[in-house]
Amino acid sequence: VIGGLVLAELALWSAFLLTIGSAATVAFAVGAGSLLTIPALLLTLCLLLVTGIPAGFILALAVRNAGVRSRLLSRLRTLFLLLFGIGYFALIFTNAFASVLEPVYRALAPTPIDWFGDLAAVGLGIGASPLRAVGAVGFTGAFVVVAAASLSRLAEWLWYADGVHITHEIERSEGGSSRLNGLSKVLSRPVFGVVAVDWKRARRSPISLSFALYPLIVLAGPTVTAVQTGEIGTGLPLWIVLSGTWVAGSLFALNVVGQEGAALPVTLLSETPERSLVIGHALSGALLIAPITVVATVTTGLLSPHSVPVVASLGVSALVLSAVSGTIGTGIGVGFPRFEAVSVSRSTKAIVPSAFAFALYSVAVLVVALPTLIAHSGTVGRALGSVLGVSQFVIGLSGTLVSAVIACLVGLVSMYVARDRVSNYRLG
Repeated sequence: VIGGLVLAELALWSAFLLTIGSAATVAFAVGAGSLLTIPALLLTLCLLLVTGIPAGFILALAVRNAGVRSRLLSRLRTLFLLLFGIGYFALIFTNAFASVLEPVYRALAPTPIDWFGDLAAVGLGIGASPLRAVGAVGFTGAFVVVAAASLSRLAEWLWYADGVHITHEIERSEGGSSRLNGLSKVLSRPVFGVVAVDWKRARRSPISLSFALYPLIVLAGPTVTAVQTGEIGTGLPLWIVLSGTWVAGSLFALNVVGQEGAALPVTLLSETPERSLVIGHALSGALLIAPITVVATVTTGLLSPHSVPVVASLGVSALVLSAVSGTIGTGIGVGFPRFEAVSVSRSTKAIVPSAFAFALYSVAVLVVALPTLIAHSGTVGRALGSVLGVSQFVIGLSGTLVSAVIACLVGLVSMYVARDRVSNYRLG
């Protein structure tokens, strides 16, 4: 089985890379004025594929074998993936690839991997070692033999591994239990049930909510600028308000009907399902994200050139918009539901909102938040204050009120549409 998987990956990548590589090789050879470079570069590319793909499988199987036998690694798997994702995007936005890859290059330079460079350059006549070029071919042959034996053994170990089983204590932590008990006293039982189920799904399979992280991309530029300059500008708190509002509404409310999955028939037969589903999913994201958005907005606002009254107005905007955004998403999600699971990783499928619903919701959030973003802008808000003869706080507060009114009106209409469609929903 493992041999077939390796050959399939090799055929897939060869069809792509050899097509692109052949064109690039010919172009490079013509530019360098050496036709002998063409066979050398193509051979190098083929050898890299033959060694690189099995090496990747060996590394993956080694990690899987370690994870399936170690209770600690199984518990920390999600943390490792989160740290890897953060590090990956940090490299992209800080352009620090050179500083990271330089130590890797120094470590690999004395190894046979460096011989592939001589093989690629042997036709250029720039001092490449023919002996090392031949050594690259011999190393590839030896590596393929070792890799075949290693892959077979690692796959066998993984197949027959007993694995570790992590048992979770029934008793919840005192803090989590008190929070849920407090919510159960405030919310009705059906609404509380929807909120509790949403949070359990998020805790058990956080990767299924990865789509809600896309709005955080808007924070990348301002955050990198703040890190590089050592100062927080007036724009970062505004981007936090926008992204927090965006995430809060998309987390659970954008697929009210679809994410019920196999439980949808039972849910629709319950008492007033439209009320519990719509309100519950809207509250799930608001209760999680709104406090974070407000704290992050106020903290960065106080560290920025914004005055304290303007920061207070911006904090109110963050609270209202992130709390109401879920209601805006409910009507859009019910109008364009998705019932089929899609791949969110190579081994995980989940029911996520449809792309059209997410795009439409994104536009709605931007329109709703635009008045407060413009009014609190360091440039536009100050200019409006100068023209009208009022302070920037008055302009910011006006923007907060306008956005709050629009958000509440749109949210009420969206919830009405969502509840009406859920109450009239028919299976089949």
